Amino acid sequence: MLYNLYFSIKFMVSEFKRSKLALFVILLLTISAQADEVNKYVRAQLAERHIPGAAIAVIKNGRVVKAEGYGLASVEFNAPATKETVFEIGSISKQMTAAAIMLLVEEGKINLDEKIKRYLPNTPDSWKNVSVRNLLTHTSGIKSYTGLSGFELTKRLKRDEFIKALSTHPLEFEAGANWKYSNSGYNLLGFIIEAVSGKSYWNFMRERIFKPLGMNSTGDRDPQYIIRNRATGYEWENNRLVGRDYDLTDVFSAGAIVSTVMDLAKWDAALRNDSLLKKESKAQIWTPVLFNDRKPYPYGFGWNVTEFRGHRLISHGGQTAGFAANISRYTDDDLTVIVLTNLGDQGLGGAIARGIAKNYIPAISLKTIKAQTESDAKVSTMLKTALRERLENKLNPDLLSSELIKSLSTERAKNVNQRIASFGTIKNLVFVGGETSGERKIYRYKAETPTRIFLWRFAVNDEGKISEMTLEEEE
Repeated sequence: MLYNLYFSIKFMVSEFKRSKLALFVILLLTISAQADEVNKYVRAQLAERHIPGAAIAVIKNGRVVKAEGYGLASVEFNAPATKETVFEIGSISKQMTAAAIMLLVEEGKINLDEKIKRYLPNTPDSWKNVSVRNLLTHTSGIKSYTGLSGFELTKRLKRDEFIKALSTHPLEFEAGANWKYSNSGYNLLGFIIEAVSGKSYWNFMRERIFKPLGMNSTGDRDPQYIIRNRATGYEWENNRLVGRDYDLTDVFSAGAIVSTVMDLAKWDAALRNDSLLKKESKAQIWTPVLFNDRKPYPYGFGWNVTEFRGHRLISHGGQTAGFAANISRYTDDDLTVIVLTNLGDQGLGGAIARGIAKNYIPAISLKTIKAQTESDAKVSTMLKTALRERLENKLNPDLLSSELIKSLSTERAKNVNQRIASFGTIKNLVFVGGETSGERKIYRYKAETPTRIFLWRFAVNDEGKISEMTLEEEE
């Protein structure tokens, strides 16, 4: 009897090991198939969007399951992009600046609700109600220097010079009353880090974040530094690839960090545990801001905090001259996608990151979105007509606002139209939802061509004209 029991147990153990091995093999095959599809997708995006080079990393259940480079880091030198290529990450830098602030909060050196004049005494009286939290959440009302002259890297403005140059511009709204993206706020956070720590921003970041996490290829983009494996940035203009404009804005702690996908995978790992920040600090970072009237807005400290088709998504894009990037963390699915490119096209990193994520989370595909009943047939006809005319580069002033016509008249907008039109005539255009935003009505339509699906976002203003026509997503 004991003899039979022994062999029964041995057989069961053997079968258990065999089943575990089979599951492991199936898992490996699944990961391999997903990786192959990702390769096809990314290479197609490079060809279609004229992207010189890119690097991606996919982290699933805390493990890097895909990390690869594609195309060229330097067209001039025919140097390939790899997972070790150093790209500018733009505004992904903001989440690292926010983490640095929270390290100082944990040490009791910064109070999030303290007014910034305590840390930066030379700020103008008009900023007297602006808090550290306002800077972190883009609710300060301080005008962003983006597009303004006088903030170029060549000027190398010191803290007081920066504040003086910026203080000539009035607040755009009362602190905490609204949300508007402000690079200026994150530069000011960099100066606060310097004032409180007694170290330069870059030394603080190296000593407290980059070095402890082993992010050895992460640092300052300043062209004066020789950085091994640094990618060259490009733009696509007039149907040709051109070098980026080197009259760079000094984005400092708002967007001047360079990194690799492998270093950003280490950054993601630190966000998964408490090695860098306490749980309580990360909870604050990923909590949507509340306006003064207690209404929430889906932005935390350097992160968009949203939901994407029922899946929680914490993400942020980045763009500088010649570069576009994105990090997307689908926390319900334990999936992180990191995309770095050397083409300066707005939203490019996010678009590619979504496309990659759909290989691992099929439920977020555009195919899953169902048509809804259109409430206003007249508006629907107007939107459909305007979209079809746009793709033919016909901009009707009876349908579109003057501001929208101006933005759609640029060379870049025409290139987008040409690319979309190349996929063929829209064969199906259906309403899939909408909402009211202030005085604007928002409408979303799914458009299908023979080879591509698009999700369009329209906004109609109080005059009944289309004030926004944005391609939100495609696959």
